[in-house]
Amino acid sequence: MNPIEILDAPYGEHERQRYDLMIPADYAGRQGLILFLHGGAWIGGDKAGYREELMRWCGKGYAAASVNYHYLAPDAHMDTLVGDLSLALYAIRRKAAANGADLTRLLLTGISAGGHLSLLYAYARTESSPIRPACVVDYAGPALLTDEGLLYGTPKRYPPAEKWLDIYANLTGIPMTEENMEAILPRLRRYSPVCHVRPSSPPTLICHGMEDDVVPYSNATALRDALEKCGVEYVFMPMPKTGHSLDSPVYAESLFLFDAWAKRFLDPAPDA
Repeated sequence: MNPIEILDAPYGEHERQRYDLMIPADYAGRQGLILFLHGGAWIGGDKAGYREELMRWCGKGYAAASVNYHYLAPDAHMDTLVGDLSLALYAIRRKAAANGADLTRLLLTGISAGGHLSLLYAYARTESSPIRPACVVDYAGPALLTDEGLLYGTPKRYPPAEKWLDIYANLTGIPMTEENMEAILPRLRRYSPVCHVRPSSPPTLICHGMEDDVVPYSNATALRDALEKCGVEYVFMPMPKTGHSLDSPVYAESLFLFDAWAKRFLDPAPDA
């Protein structure tokens, strides 16, 4: 039997509120969903880049989805993006149920901005998510938005430093000026996954290049330390001699662990 494919389906009225979903033909008794969130500094990227991944995971017997969300803009701040994920998951769960699949466990994953949203949503919406986060796989996600490397930048990174001023202003809803820093910093902490880690936070796999000049490696160590302090299960995979592109043999190793986590956290229990 062919898998169920729902492509470019709406979960809201905005043009960016669309999702792709693939479900194995016989998903009876399976409850897990892998959700891919695209990167692009919250101002670019598209879910279509994950179509092959959805097909691959569907072929391995898992429901998989990818979601577009609002780009940051003067009228779309970080709360809008996080809210999009809840709306998308409601729509995905309803659509899956209509096709005979009851999705109750969620593995969130993404690269860069997608990693940030995966972490932030999993930690901040653990109890309220339509599909409960079971674990997170983070690739080079900004975990601490008050990190000086993010705030003040490095010459080689993309977008250029002046573009980050607009991004942070739209992210927080407050113009990024020296005079506004006292008001901006609490907002940045609010949207920093590190600040939402609790003992009940889902297990997390952190993969980060040690020479990342877009999202400083210190973001990854700050997240590791927060998880350690709260006693949350994690695996930390630093990637030596690796930048933001994650072009590293360690990246390939992380995919084996990704597979193991999907099986462990999304497969039904033996007696289910």
